[in-house]
Amino acid sequence: MRFFSLAAPPRHLGLAVVVGVALVLSFLIHGVPLAWAQAGQPSNEPKRPAYQIGSAGRFNEDWSVLRGVDLDTTDDFWDRLKFIPLTSDQNVWLTIGGQARERGEYFRQYLFGNSEPKQSDGYLLSRYRLSADLHLTRYFRMFAEGRSAFALDRDLAGGRTTSYVDEVDLMNGFADVMIPLGQQASVTLRGGRQELIFGSQRLVGPGDFTQVPRAFEGGAAIGQIAGWTITPFWAQPVVVDKYRFNQSTSDQELFGVFGTGPLHVVAVNLDLYWLDANNKTATFNGTVGREHRHTLGGRVWGKIGATGLDFEVEGAAQFGTVGRGDVAASMFTTVLGYTLPVPRLSPRVYLEFDYASGDDRPGGNVGTFNPLYPNGHSYLGYIDYIGRQNLISPNAGVSVSPIRDLTLSLQQYFFWRASDHDAIYNKSGGVLRPATGTTARYVGAETDVLATYNLTHHIQGYAGYSHFSTGEFIEKTGKDKDSDFYYLAIQYTF
Repeated sequence: MRFFSLAAPPRHLGLAVVVGVALVLSFLIHGVPLAWAQAGQPSNEPKRPAYQIGSAGRFNEDWSVLRGVDLDTTDDFWDRLKFIPLTSDQNVWLTIGGQARERGEYFRQYLFGNSEPKQSDGYLLSRYRLSADLHLTRYFRMFAEGRSAFALDRDLAGGRTTSYVDEVDLMNGFADVMIPLGQQASVTLRGGRQELIFGSQRLVGPGDFTQVPRAFEGGAAIGQIAGWTITPFWAQPVVVDKYRFNQSTSDQELFGVFGTGPLHVVAVNLDLYWLDANNKTATFNGTVGREHRHTLGGRVWGKIGATGLDFEVEGAAQFGTVGRGDVAASMFTTVLGYTLPVPRLSPRVYLEFDYASGDDRPGGNVGTFNPLYPNGHSYLGYIDYIGRQNLISPNAGVSVSPIRDLTLSLQQYFFWRASDHDAIYNKSGGVLRPATGTTARYVGAETDVLATYNLTHHIQGYAGYSHFSTGEFIEKTGKDKDSDFYYLAIQYTF
């Protein structure tokens, strides 16, 4: 495993970060009092739910724990907005939440130097989210969340694309009707615009690290029984328009059933899923046409007794049609981790192996795995180049907490093509480099360093560096400069 030192970021990245940090600090200083520190929460404070930042969904926070609490006496200013009773019996109540995030990024030799008008550039990303959660008794609620995302001075390939800019729009807007089915079972009917969050999110997740997380419009029935959650659903992805209200498209559909819960017979957890994609037009290695693709898969994860070992195994098989070609594809991933018995540092090391099938020849039947709508940033490298298609990737990492609320991590990835007749794909499912001209399989290696620090219950900062070393396949298919990615962010959540 190689280690790379953090070089000083370029001058214009530093300026962008300073501007972003100044905006957030201005909000903190002039907008609200500083929040209580997470480490110093008094024992008589109410037990608040954790903020579901990242790809967990703010709509999953339950602030009913503040019912009956004198919110004028708690140490968190925002408690006053977390449970706002609208009736005297407090059965109708409202929660207000939000987040402001500023992140500076710098790429050196973006896309291996294959970027116009610039190969290297720094820029500022700003994103703001504001939500309202209205509960009309325990059986009915409405949740709405708006979003604004902006990019300043991004001159890399694509510029200010819809992955970075969505000026004002609705991220979530749905209603829930909860139907009790006895004391230990219920079903919640949900309809409207929503983030879909399933399991490990290797196949379906919003992808919060991106400026513009993914949303869908459709319906779901969320069943709860015996510790299991079973969710049949149907949805259409929302297409981002930077300057107009986003709308879903009937050209793409995703539906199926996702179940998750404890295995009971042993102390592990299990996901089982059937996911169907119906897309009007798809292209895989020269095969073009309507895509009807079925995905059957499962995931098991847990801890191995008191050994300090943890594990995760996930696999999926795909079948169906693309145009006149049949689909036969698969993916497999396995993780083995070990937490060393050093409580103060919480050091964890892990080994992982990822495989996703590729296509054997252009045209005809399709062997390329389709990762659907994944939370790509969480897997296969933080530089976000390599997607889960036609891939073999052994990787490893280590994380440690040298002081309270600070986590440092290091990951190392290696990438090969599973089939030398298929392309390498990016995390959006597009072709990163075509397969023409070489049978070389080795794509390259990526090293990631990340530091995350929770300053308070509300404020989180993180900084990272990624280095991608090109391999023979990149060298033989175009420009082959090694890439570097720096990022520094601060976000305030309430």
